[in-house]
Amino acid sequence: MSEGAPGDWLEGLGHEIQVKYQGGRPQIKGYASKSEALTGLRRLQRHIGYAMLLSATAGVYLLATDGSLWHLAVSHAVGLMIIVGMDLALGWMNLNGSKRLYLPSLAAAFLGMVLQLGDIVTAPEYNMSMSYFASYLFGLPAFDILLALQAAVLVVGVAGRGNVEFLAARGRTGRELNYSRRSFFKMMVGLGALVGFGTLLGSAKIPAGSSSGGSGGQVASASSPIANSNSLTVGSPVYFQYPSGYPNVLFKRSDGTLAAYSLLCTHVCCECSYEASSNVIYCPCHGSVFDTTGKVLRGPASSPLPSITLNVDSAGNIFPTGTSGYSPC
Repeated sequence: MSEGAPGDWLEGLGHEIQVKYQGGRPQIKGYASKSEALTGLRRLQRHIGYAMLLSATAGVYLLATDGSLWHLAVSHAVGLMIIVGMDLALGWMNLNGSKRLYLPSLAAAFLGMVLQLGDIVTAPEYNMSMSYFASYLFGLPAFDILLALQAAVLVVGVAGRGNVEFLAARGRTGRELNYSRRSFFKMMVGLGALVGFGTLLGSAKIPAGSSSGGSGGQVASASSPIANSNSLTVGSPVYFQYPSGYPNVLFKRSDGTLAAYSLLCTHVCCECSYEASSNVIYCPCHGSVFDTTGKVLRGPASSPLPSITLNVDSAGNIFPTGTSGYSPC
């Protein structure tokens, strides 16, 4: 079989190697000495270590600033916490030169990318389309940086594998590296099981609650009234679901008119709550504020809350008949 080399496009991270196949087994003959290969491996691990520590920093920032993780999907937050913990540990140990961490680092980076991108397919669980949720996620700088750094770990690791392949055939050092496709997949399964166990513990979808009871309310329909207008009082909103699973709030104004609005924020579908003390509707995820006509008072939401069209019969019973306005939910 003809001789080949892995390439030298990432200068300084990989050394050329010559591979010949004899009897179906690769025989590696290095153009570099073992000491040079070890130096290259240490350089490679420094790059990986710094990238993983920066990745962990981006993950911590995302956990600290994206309230929707904690209000919409605790399991996603727990999964990200585990990824951050793995990046911190692996990054630190790579900087300290532990050779056995080359494959686990690549496995962790690959798993992190798969899980972060996999979040997009869960959008329907949170009343969003995948396209809208993807645009939201990729609009978060910390999310983009996290993905880019995980990809960088893979690119740098693969580009510098020449040193690892050279050392993998060298006795004790090779055993310490534990470099094989089987080892990579075993590490993937192990790390995946760790993340899966953690996310399972936080898998319950916890809707954003409110002291005003916004997350509850009866299910209303065209045949099931929300309330009776004669029993409503100004300043005491009524909460209801329409359709089932979609929270809304009904107000009676001082002039006797009625108005109802969706409580799902038009930014990323977190459940809002009515704050009686300030007479506003507040989103706990990213701080959007709406007035009691659904108008945006403060972003990041840019669209008003959808309104619920109502019908009141002769006895004063109030029925929802439809929705009006934009919502990504």
